[in-house]
Amino acid sequence: MKIDDGTTLTTEKYETNERQEHNITRTSLALIRTIDAEKRTHLAELRTGIGIITIALSLLTVIIAIAEIYSVIEALGFTVTLIAGIAFLFIIGGYLALTSLRNLRKDAFLRSKCEDLSCLVSEFGNHDHD
Repeated sequence: MKIDDGTTLTTEKYETNERQEHNITRTSLALIRTIDAEKRTHLAELRTGIGIITIALSLLTVIIAIAEIYSVIEALGFTVTLIAGIAFLFIIGGYLALTSLRNLRKDAFLRSKCEDLSCLVSEFGNHDHD
C-alpha cells in the first residue's frame, strides 16, 4: 500500500493503524454515552429536588389552612414541627436541584468543548464528576 509521502506500509501495519483508530473511536463513543447517561442521572436528580420542594410548598399551604381554623398558640407544637419539616425539605430539595444543575452545566460544557473525538478522550480524563 502506498502513502502520499512515498513510504510503503505493509498490510499488517495498515491493519494495526486501522485497529487503533477503531479502538479510539469506540472509546470516544463510550465516553459520549457515559456523559449522556450522567446527564440523564442529573436530570432525574433535578426532578427529585423539584418534587421535594413541591412537597414543602404543599406543607406550607397546610400551615395557611391551619392558621385560619386554629389559633397559632393552640397548635404551636404542630406548627413549629411543620415549619421545621418545611425548612428541612427546602434545604434538601434545593441542594439536589442546585448540584444537579451544576453537574449538568459541567457535562454540557465538556460535550460542547470538544469538536473531535480525540479531544474528548483527552478531556474526559481530566473531567471530575461529583
